[in-house]
Amino acid sequence: MNMIEIVLLILALAVILYFVVEYSIFIPGRLGLPVLMYHKISETEANGLTLTTAQFDLQLMYLKEHGYQSITFALMKERMASGDKLPAKTVIITFDDAYQSFRDLALPLLAKYSFSATLFVPVAFIGKTNLWDRGNDRILSAEELRKIALEGNTEIGLHSFLHQNYSKMAPADMEDDLASCYAVLAHDAIPFVRVLAYPYGGYPGKDARMKWEMIEVFKKMNLDFAVRIGNRINRWPLRFPFEIKRIDIRGTDSFFVFRTKLKKGRAKLFS
Repeated sequence: MNMIEIVLLILALAVILYFVVEYSIFIPGRLGLPVLMYHKISETEANGLTLTTAQFDLQLMYLKEHGYQSITFALMKERMASGDKLPAKTVIITFDDAYQSFRDLALPLLAKYSFSATLFVPVAFIGKTNLWDRGNDRILSAEELRKIALEGNTEIGLHSFLHQNYSKMAPADMEDDLASCYAVLAHDAIPFVRVLAYPYGGYPGKDARMKWEMIEVFKKMNLDFAVRIGNRINRWPLRFPFEIKRIDIRGTDSFFVFRTKLKKGRAKLFS
């Protein structure tokens, strides 16, 4: 082998290594339950938290054409209690923050492909805007949330009361936070499931004592599940119901990256 061939071989190996690291090429897909995390839908804008309607439509079309079926947390709870297996290609679709764009743009597309979703609501901001981000994106009202929940294809979950990071909260504050969520949703007659999406994905995962105290609070408050980020596929049956991993779907993702995340949980090998 001459020098030119050696250089070409090294370049080819470098290219292959790049695609393995950046896009998990040649890494097999993982079995289990993917939980997809979305935030906003826009007709034209795409960024880290926002997909265009065209992007979301294409993703849902892909799920439908490749035999995926959505499941709610309520149904997942039933399957766990019965010990049933999940059908192959089961997926949970979640949206955080309850923006108006969910009702206006996401719901029609979900209905188009007969998919269900879970909408996580920062309860103190119902009918207001995303003040935690100093933003002016409108959050759905109690009446709108009630109507969406009663239509049957979307369940309402909790995104805390004040959109605060659970990794920085004392157990007593967590209990108060959940109690406030329950009280307001009950007062407004909004049906909801006892599932929490940690704001910012934060929870005391690395502090064993704080994590144990948090779990004790969750059990006391009859919380069924809690979801983080993690970008991994969840093994079934679930071993850690308060650490369910979600896959962050971004408007900056290419369609190839979306398909990779759906099957492997992440695109980059070491993310």
